[in-house]
Amino acid sequence: MSAPNEGFAESVARFRSEVSAAVTRARRASAEARDQVAAFRRENDTLAARARDGGLRVGADELTDPRARERAAEWRRERGLPVDEFPPAHRLVAEREPEPEPEPEPVDDPLAENDPVVLEHDDPEPPRPARPAPPVRRTDPEDDDGYFADQQILLEGG
Repeated sequence: MSAPNEGFAESVARFRSEVSAAVTRARRASAEARDQVAAFRRENDTLAARARDGGLRVGADELTDPRARERAAEWRRERGLPVDEFPPAHRLVAEREPEPEPEPEPVDDPLAENDPVVLEHDDPEPPRPARPAPPVRRTDPEDDDGYFADQQILLEGG
């Protein structure tokens, strides 16, 4: 015979174990999140420093809309956050080097470009399935008796 509190003590021990495991998982997740945020901030700080120094060059299609930049700066000022001053966007645009034109590929046969393309089908079109014949209703009086008998069997369940 077991003691009256033995089941309760086991439940409490199991609960404590599960809570401890959950706290451990939460601490690990929190540490991973802190590491990710720190890495993100380091990368942002590096990019901001390069932009301030003029060392960051981007394509014209990568520029942030000036209105969006101003809204973001206003949002940060309203909340008392620091607003970094960056050079105007047009100074960050990299000069694009003209792309060299690809050299045309040499053609051995001058008529090869003018040959017509013929598409051939070796396989004939697959036959379409035939339509099923419509059901035929029998008008035989003997068949009606069988129908009523089948219906009676179904209704009686036997």
